[in-house]
Amino acid sequence: METSHQRILLTGASSGIGWHLAKILAQDGTNRILAVARHTETIPSCGNTVIPFQADFSQREEIDRCFRYAKEHWGGLDLCIANAGFAYREDLQQACHADDTSWKHIHNIFDTNTIGQIYTLQAFTDPEKNPNPECQKRMFVSMISAVAKVPLPYYALYCSTKSAIEGFLNTYDYEKPVWLQLMRVYPVATKTEFFRKAAMEEKPPLPLLRQDPENVAKAVFTGIRKNQCKVYPSRIFAIAYPFMRAFPFLTRLYSRHEKLKMQRHFRQTGKTNRRM
Repeated sequence: METSHQRILLTGASSGIGWHLAKILAQDGTNRILAVARHTETIPSCGNTVIPFQADFSQREEIDRCFRYAKEHWGGLDLCIANAGFAYREDLQQACHADDTSWKHIHNIFDTNTIGQIYTLQAFTDPEKNPNPECQKRMFVSMISAVAKVPLPYYALYCSTKSAIEGFLNTYDYEKPVWLQLMRVYPVATKTEFFRKAAMEEKPPLPLLRQDPENVAKAVFTGIRKNQCKVYPSRIFAIAYPFMRAFPFLTRLYSRHEKLKMQRHFRQTGKTNRRM
């Protein structure tokens, strides 16, 4: 797909992978990027190229508002990059109780990571919300995660949101319009505020495999340009995963290693759960 003269919706643009993607996509000055986040202070406004847009993609009305803006000002969108998402790090045995707080806690993460992304895809393909009368080629990029394929203990809710969106896209691939290209991205842990926010700790332990968000953004940009269906930004994970599928005990060894590492951290710090 062309990576210039495109009308782009980018969610989660205020930090990490999304922030770097906004910079890369804005470089040639020909794209129009609706850079969406709950807090837009860190998104650089760049004339008509990058437009910071405050919205919460866990809310249907907020998603609709973004598509109305794109339709009214640009006539629609050509590329949608669903990057918004967050995680909880917690021991569910201690965190979950049958009360309203836990119900909302679970809903919050699924509304953003899964339901909001599915609804965004529906809006992107809706001829009323995003007209495409000539059925021109368009692309929807889903920032999934390597945890959709390899379990990461104490991030059970986050892993399940990513597994759910992957399952949805794997099925929707057989139903989608012929003009729509789906691209799935499977980054490993990124060196950002992501895990600090998930754990509400200054220095939480990170998974064994990790990479810089800028490198992930570059891999996504290359994947868009090459019309790739799946992108694995980490070469190590791309090489290792086929072996993990062929020999499932390797996946169990990795996940057990991460579990023991987290349990040691809990014993040392006395901190198991984030604050709900």
